[in-house]
Amino acid sequence: MKILVLNWRDLRHPRAGGAEVHLHEIFSRLVRAGNEVVLFSCGWEGCAPRENVGGIDVRRFGDDRSYVFICMKNLRRWVRETGADVVVEDFNKLPYFAPLLSPVPVLVQMHHLWRWSIFREASFPVAFAVWCAEQTVRLFYRRARFCVVSPSTEGELAAMGIPRGRIDVIYNGVDRGFYTPGEERPAESEPPFVLWLGRLQRYKGVLDALESLALLKTTFPDLRLKIAGSGPFRAEAEKRAAELGLSGRVDFLGFVPQEEKLALLRRARLVLQTSRKEGWGLTVIEANACGRAVVAADSPGLRDSVRDGLTGLLYPPGDAAALAAAQARLLENGSEREGMEREALAWASRFTWETAAERTAELLDEVAGRRGSAE
Repeated sequence: MKILVLNWRDLRHPRAGGAEVHLHEIFSRLVRAGNEVVLFSCGWEGCAPRENVGGIDVRRFGDDRSYVFICMKNLRRWVRETGADVVVEDFNKLPYFAPLLSPVPVLVQMHHLWRWSIFREASFPVAFAVWCAEQTVRLFYRRARFCVVSPSTEGELAAMGIPRGRIDVIYNGVDRGFYTPGEERPAESEPPFVLWLGRLQRYKGVLDALESLALLKTTFPDLRLKIAGSGPFRAEAEKRAAELGLSGRVDFLGFVPQEEKLALLRRARLVLQTSRKEGWGLTVIEANACGRAVVAADSPGLRDSVRDGLTGLLYPPGDAAALAAAQARLLENGSEREGMEREALAWASRFTWETAAERTAELLDEVAGRRGSAE
């Protein structure tokens, strides 16, 4: 099968994130299974206009701002030139209207809808534009076929009028050959730490983590917080850490390579996931695969990937006192934490990229008319 994919960024983009990891893991496997995949994404300064990434033919056009308009203008031509049997539109903030423009069947991949949460992240004009763009789902995507990564996103789409029979949930996988508990343990001289991992943006809730540490610093005087990730909110987070008197207790590590990320996951006492909005929570399952319990916000996506009371604990988003209490509970009760770590390993074992790719291939066959379709 020939598959044409529209995704805002590709895996090599400097601001690639979880959506790009998901795309690469799924579609590189589809290439190895004998399919042809062409990805049209945006470019950046100094990038190659065309590149093979994991077997995927990546073609880059425009930049972050112009890409969506280039897609709408050229999609029909791209379908003809590639001979695509099916188009995959990754709907992220802005629609490409592929179901209206494509001459071949379309599958819409969606990780999450921003809905009202976008107003906590962006300026009002930008947030309002994204909110309006998402409302096009109600008008132009009602008969589209969707693939989502969690029941939370399925529910959000259903609330916008998409029939549940047109929505398939295919969970993210995890590389269980890489993310393993390993033999690494903290050195005796290393203070205990909790790990926050992700892109530093306002909606990711890093301030919850900082404010919770301020509440814990008397009870746990040696406890540190390591923040791994880069992003536009770093300066504000560093400023808030200083205001809270946390200098010397918080390490802003910036972007970390995969091997360092793995070592951090293995040595952390707990992993925090404080985001107000996720599609699923890929870092949650990666932490679980390393044998780590996760304390996470009770927000869409995360409430699906964290089994509250079994593989970790959920707290009300924005409630730093509740986050501090959840951490204290697991830091003080080693037997409960170890029980959650065992459950976390078992939970993570259920998710593989191979299974996700197989289910995606079956769904694409169905959408392209090669299998029986949903009513």
